[in-house]
Amino acid sequence: MLDLFLGFHAFEWMGHQVQIFLNYADAGSKFLFGATYTDHFFAFKVLPIVIFFSTTISILYFLGFVQWLILKIGWIMQISMDTSPTESLVAAGNIFVGQAESPLLIRPYISDLTKSEIHSVMTSGFATIAGSVLGAYVSFGIPAAHLLTASVMSAPAALAVAKLFWPEEEVPKITTKTNLKLDK
Repeated sequence: MLDLFLGFHAFEWMGHQVQIFLNYADAGSKFLFGATYTDHFFAFKVLPIVIFFSTTISILYFLGFVQWLILKIGWIMQISMDTSPTESLVAAGNIFVGQAESPLLIRPYISDLTKSEIHSVMTSGFATIAGSVLGAYVSFGIPAAHLLTASVMSAPAALAVAKLFWPEEEVPKITTKTNLKLDK
């Protein structure tokens, strides 16, 4: 992704936007806790970022934007990797939300998953980091562009590794013909 001129600049731009976004959390912390808020780094610098990011994701989820974006990314992974819709949605969701939240995207379909699909769901959860944790890592000084690149690349990589380890031997009950919907 980063070898291509366009990919490099796209992730650099996104990383810069994430840094601007996280600066809003710093401004709020400075307003709320005073100018010396960085004296207690974890309590007043890292935790407000986690809360700010989680709140923003919740608002975007309520508006339906997160579902739309996850459906589009999941569809691309499903078509390009020949995985089931549920596996692809969870892997796409793991880019933005954590391991505990992304299986909730497919909550109505969990009982119909095959063993291989369950393995893929768990593997993709372990392979990615939550967006709020990504924000915390950026506050430690790690470049946001690097973290974004790693997070985006780990989703399809997790599906590939999961399918290598536990190939699909059953017929999935949820297919592209099934009208898969995400709760609002």
